[in-house]
Amino acid sequence: MISLSVDVEQKKVIIIGGGKAAEKRAKVFLREKAKITVVSPAVTEDLKEMIKKKEIHWLNRHFENGDVTSAFLLVIATDDCETNDNIALQAGNVPLVNRVDGGKGGNFYLPAQFTRGKLNVSVTTQGASPKLAGRLREEWEKQFPPAYKDYVDFLYECRQMLKASPLSKVEKEMYLERMLDPSYLEREKQWVIKEEIHTKGGGSLCRD
Repeated sequence: MISLSVDVEQKKVIIIGGGKAAEKRAKVFLREKAKITVVSPAVTEDLKEMIKKKEIHWLNRHFENGDVTSAFLLVIATDDCETNDNIALQAGNVPLVNRVDGGKGGNFYLPAQFTRGKLNVSVTTQGASPKLAGRLREEWEKQFPPAYKDYVDFLYECRQMLKASPLSKVEKEMYLERMLDPSYLEREKQWVIKEEIHTKGGGSLCRD
């Protein structure tokens, strides 16, 4: 298996089931601005709140054949294996299928993940131990504090400046390596090196 980042913005995501597993995934896909439909006769309180705010669409009933035909991504999250098997059989044309119980028919695992702006860190145990994946995510969240959001933006800006500069490939690589030092999490140091690159012909510069 390989890990992929998939853009689900405005994509149709259908979640069959209304329990905690469905709720967890609905929150993930809502954050990514997907168009979410939950199919279940009962839902958690958090899902009810999302429905009330019209953040997600709710079909207040059990799964019916044909519910998943137009989905880009399907989450099978009922607590009944036989029902899950039936849903999986109906999902042959759905590009992405996440089966929460790990049964046949799923083709991807939803990783434990967090973001710091453009930085997205995720980990999966391929269903072996979601709790371990969650614990690793918590440890990495401490290792990469919120300051990494601006730091990654800084790295991106400097990379674009270096692309536009007349510096040699060796010099550009030197700068890119140098900026990976943790001290460049400090805004003042970021400004100093941006000025330095700018004076060597590295594109436009503005201080926020």
